[in-house]
Amino acid sequence: MSGRFKITIASILITALFASCATKPDVQETLEISEMTEVMSAVTVTEPTDTEPPTPTPKKVPQFPEFNADYDSREPGMGYRVRNLTFYRDGNPIKARITYPECEGPYKTIIISSGLYSAYGRYSSMVQRFASHGYAVIEFLFQNGVAPEPYHDPKYLGDFIYEQVLDLYAVLDGTYLVPDVDPENIYLFGHSMGGLVTSYVGTMRQTEIKGIILLDPSFYAVKIMKFENEKTIRTDIYPLISRCYVPVVIISGTKAFASNPQKTADQAICSLPYSEYYIIEGATHTFNGDYAYQAVDIAVESLKRWEEEGR
Repeated sequence: MSGRFKITIASILITALFASCATKPDVQETLEISEMTEVMSAVTVTEPTDTEPPTPTPKKVPQFPEFNADYDSREPGMGYRVRNLTFYRDGNPIKARITYPECEGPYKTIIISSGLYSAYGRYSSMVQRFASHGYAVIEFLFQNGVAPEPYHDPKYLGDFIYEQVLDLYAVLDGTYLVPDVDPENIYLFGHSMGGLVTSYVGTMRQTEIKGIILLDPSFYAVKIMKFENEKTIRTDIYPLISRCYVPVVIISGTKAFASNPQKTADQAICSLPYSEYYIIEGATHTFNGDYAYQAVDIAVESLKRWEEEGR
């Protein structure tokens, strides 16, 4: 082999060696490519498609007879809402609450004075009935409780009633501050001995009220009462109420305390300048159950008639 041939072979080997080194990546570049390949293989890319999902196969539904569903799924309304109140007399609290009807105010408002032995809330059925007619109603608890001790002592009973008169004065004063009360349309309601209290206050503050509702009022009690601390309130109530010029409705029952309720109320009716009198067949002095609703409905009819007559 000549020397020229050897040079040619060596040149070819050197050229191949340089070409091999030029195309081979280094170690670092190899690792980076490897890592990128692992990352890309871990990512799944979902390409958007215009293909619509398959339509589900409809289920087989059995045939039923025609059924007319008649019901109301709404929450039942109470027809009224209640708010607790506190009135004050001489710094002492008078527990009370007002029941508003569902309609918008301001509201014609009725203040209830309870009879003896009547617990707080005793007139709730009547209150709700008044609310259903669109009236707001205020109930309150007299500070001196539900009955004097001893009951039949004229001295004790007289001063007991006098304290309740002062409480009703304070409640009437505070009523004008109660939201949504119509100050031009306030009525007083009194049952039994509360009717006596209401008669005193209603007469002496008649310019501030529209009318009076008396449920079997205990006018007989004037015969057994003496006021030791107050001389202005007279034990003989009839001359006093003869100067009451707001309309008054008196409601009693055939089974009330008196054997003849008409005769018992005669003197009051004759004394009052404007009064109406109704007797509910079968009603007792307590007016429980449906008798309470009848009494309220009669009272509301009177109130609406007074409004129409402009009284």
